[in-house]
Amino acid sequence: MRTNITDRYYRCFTYQSIDRVPDLEFGYWPQTIRRWLAEGMPIELTAEEQNCMFLDKLDRFFGFDTSDAVGLGVNAAMHPVFTEEVFENRGTSIIMRDSSGAIAQRFQNDVDESSIPHYLKFPVETPDDWAAMKERYRLDDPIRAVAAAEIDAARSGAAAGKMVTVFFTGFYGQLRNWMGMENLSCAFYEYPEMIHDMVEHWAELIARQVEALPADVVVDYATWWEDMASKNGPLVSPTTFREFLQPGYHRVMTELQRRGCALGMVDCDGDPHDIVANWMEEGVQIMFPLEVTAGVDPYAWRREFGKELRLRGGVGKEPLVIGGKAIDAELERLKPLLDQGGFIPHLDHLVPPDISYANYCTYLEKKRKLIGK
Repeated sequence: MRTNITDRYYRCFTYQSIDRVPDLEFGYWPQTIRRWLAEGMPIELTAEEQNCMFLDKLDRFFGFDTSDAVGLGVNAAMHPVFTEEVFENRGTSIIMRDSSGAIAQRFQNDVDESSIPHYLKFPVETPDDWAAMKERYRLDDPIRAVAAAEIDAARSGAAAGKMVTVFFTGFYGQLRNWMGMENLSCAFYEYPEMIHDMVEHWAELIARQVEALPADVVVDYATWWEDMASKNGPLVSPTTFREFLQPGYHRVMTELQRRGCALGMVDCDGDPHDIVANWMEEGVQIMFPLEVTAGVDPYAWRREFGKELRLRGGVGKEPLVIGGKAIDAELERLKPLLDQGGFIPHLDHLVPPDISYANYCTYLEKKRKLIGK
């Protein structure tokens, strides 16, 4: 842990002194933005901006805190990618193969029915498919190197008290991208050797780039995207996680910790409670976004795992739909966690379109009063 970092986010999650916790939120559904504009939100947004879930312009409009953290771009991208191909146009949706090789029905972003894609076929189903896909992620590919300019920026940023960050797609998340949830679920049993090889390859692709960084380059914080749980729990058991996925986390987080990495955060929707301990063993101790409607109880988690567990999110969406005293009650519910530290409250996912602009503004005003902004 570094003590010279001034970023509230880092200091909050490492239990160092701060004037207040950060004022953060987590994006908007495009339908929500269109509703708010119709309700008089005083900002000009292009059609493209209205379809952006994570819009810096809108974040600045609401006045959320910004970070001066420096990101290191570890390149784990597919190379070469698949050629995109449209097979059918249905008006409000299209059937296409995207650059990842997946074939899906994709809804147009400018219609009310816009949604996540409906996947029809994935590029990896068998060990032969994986052998072909593996060639698109060669460990010796020249693109697998962090750019010199980014290394210089990280070095100078760290010296100036800035947090140095990295972002990765997690091991379940990446295998699901290649295979889809149903294929992957079966493959743990039908092709276990292939799954071990996929995890090991993904870990090496990441870890070797970290190992290749100059010795004086620090990494303070790692984000993992997973989304591997539903309201009924994680999509793998703790035993399956430990056998297949955790070795990948161990390989990468061990190397990051040699670089000074004090914090790891996992982005996992739903209720991943049963595998929280697995992540924490590897230094991934920030859970996000703590979906209330999926049954996540941050108080119960803190009682079970102690202050080593850090929490981000946890504000339920339903009270913002109702408005008024329901917002007061929701924020009051979370106040004791603020007093404990290691907790940043914000809505537990993208703002849905059943939350009015007026209620969202009221929520922000009251939350900011709670955190002392």
